[in-house]
Amino acid sequence: SLSALPSQRLSLLRDQLIDVSNNYDVVIADLGAGVDRTVRMLSATAGRTILITTDEPTSLTDAYAFIKLGNAAGMSKNVSIVVNMAPSITEGEKTYKTLLKACENFLRLRPPMLGMVRVDPKVKDTIRHQTPLLTRSPNTEAAREVEQIAAAVWKGVEGSRRASGA
Repeated sequence: SLSALPSQRLSLLRDQLIDVSNNYDVVIADLGAGVDRTVRMLSATAGRTILITTDEPTSLTDAYAFIKLGNAAGMSKNVSIVVNMAPSITEGEKTYKTLLKACENFLRLRPPMLGMVRVDPKVKDTIRHQTPLLTRSPNTEAAREVEQIAAAVWKGVEGSRRASGA
């Protein structure tokens, strides 16, 4: 329903999210795939964007388009990549390198890889049971990989605080 919001209401929502974010260390907004108006507007206010992609051609195309539009709007410096549902570490790295190559060749950008989450049957199980992965299956590879990504995000938050003197 966010995509159907009139621009004025979307702007109000964005402003309210910015106000609320002042009370938290990290605010994560899970936006849909693609580059529609809502995704662009809400992501433009982010201090950091974590772009999640898979090896599916449409996912890679959406990821590249998002980076390209963000670059044109001057917001590309804080984008990092997570490869999701990677069949293996090698395949996940291959997916990242495919996106990286397009970014380097056409945009002269090198968005860093933040992490990777490999395919894990326990993820489907947690979705079916509507329980978080780290609660239902905390000892799986996917859970460890999610924790590594969260730790990297937190490290970035702490680094930003030290740099700003906060």
